[in-house]
Amino acid sequence: MSSATADSRLASARVFLWRVLDLLRMPLLAMFAAFVLGAVVIWITSGSLVTVGEAYLGLVRGAFFKQRGLSESLVATIPYVMLSLALAVSFKTGLFNIGAEGQFYIGAICAAWVGQLFTGIPAIIHLPLTLAAGALGGALWAAVPGYLKAKTGAHEVISTMMMNYVAFRLSEYLISRPLRDKGAGLVQTPRVSPQAELWTLAAVPERLKDPLNALFVGLIFAFLTAVIVREILKAPRWRERIARDSQRRITYIGFGLLVGAVVFVALPPLTRLWWPYQDPYNRLHIGLFMAILAAVGVWWLLWKTTIGFELRTVGANPNAARYAGMNITRNIVLAMAISGGLAGLAGTVEVLGVSICRCLPLFFSSGYGWDSIAIALVAKNDPFGILAASFLFGAMRNGADLMELMSGVSKYVISVIQGLMLLFVAAPAVVRWLFRIRAERKVEEEAPVVRGWGG
Repeated sequence: MSSATADSRLASARVFLWRVLDLLRMPLLAMFAAFVLGAVVIWITSGSLVTVGEAYLGLVRGAFFKQRGLSESLVATIPYVMLSLALAVSFKTGLFNIGAEGQFYIGAICAAWVGQLFTGIPAIIHLPLTLAAGALGGALWAAVPGYLKAKTGAHEVISTMMMNYVAFRLSEYLISRPLRDKGAGLVQTPRVSPQAELWTLAAVPERLKDPLNALFVGLIFAFLTAVIVREILKAPRWRERIARDSQRRITYIGFGLLVGAVVFVALPPLTRLWWPYQDPYNRLHIGLFMAILAAVGVWWLLWKTTIGFELRTVGANPNAARYAGMNITRNIVLAMAISGGLAGLAGTVEVLGVSICRCLPLFFSSGYGWDSIAIALVAKNDPFGILAASFLFGAMRNGADLMELMSGVSKYVISVIQGLMLLFVAAPAVVRWLFRIRAERKVEEEAPVVRGWGG
């Protein structure tokens, strides 16, 4: 490698690093300002600076250092990630999907129904079928206001908000009547089949003793490997080395099959020899990997595909998109369907991986959908920023109880801090004024998060 090439790559790395730091600067300062003002609120209400320290110490201990603290924070992070990604897709298309909470419910009720509908079929069939049912339920539920928006101009804020209440009451009826478990003491749906449950990480070695489950995991690894190798082979230097499409196809399929075979054969005995998650009461489940893959998938969809380009163009300027020949109706309905599918998948994960009864109880209230609006806006609709912001909100949600126990400060002060974060992110001029940061002049103005009421 020549020195000129090395210097060029080093310069590119520096530019990339500065861009990342510049991107993170405002959200981090907004979060810092929110926590400082939160401390002021605690100090004023309690009358003691010691209480401020005890509150924040309890928050950190509860989120990370108590028994199973970190894993419980990650459990709370998973639905936040999926719901925030759902909202990011709609926001990027210029749509304000307020109905994520209702789509969450519909996905949960569909998963609870399909999960207990079949018995005796293996997890390699039942688990994907149940996940697909939850995602499809949320997608269809969200597509309705999308279609109304595209065809009649009905604003999605009103229609999705109203459909939330329809989803809540419909879920209550289904749980109380046709789907109720007659043998249970509480009002709830029947427990889903064990083959439809999301595995906890502690149960992975036991689950992999079943050859069909090992095959299931091997197929997932094979598919992911094939996708990654295929993307790598699109680089110019690999196109020069492997010129023919048929050769590249054989290469990525071959790598995928090789990795899948190795995982199928080697992973079960390896997990029985050593596995870091041995606590049977640890609730962390494989939905964590699903959330990460969902973030990567949404990023790839929005920035690496024609569909994503059309969605973002419709969100930035629908008139220009229409002039370019893009189907506005199709893109609006598609964006809402993708958004609802991710929200429904979040509800599915809660039923299959978190619910104690692995069922849907009558009083199933999460509030995740409302919090996720703030997370998506704090992360500026960036999928990887959503991963970080969701973890922050999940940690705060998990640590709030110990904060209240240690300091006597109401755990709902967390909502105040989260609201302040959203305020500062939405009004960066305030953050610049607080920290005396000069506003940069940009040649191109960023597209709005969503269009106005007349859009």
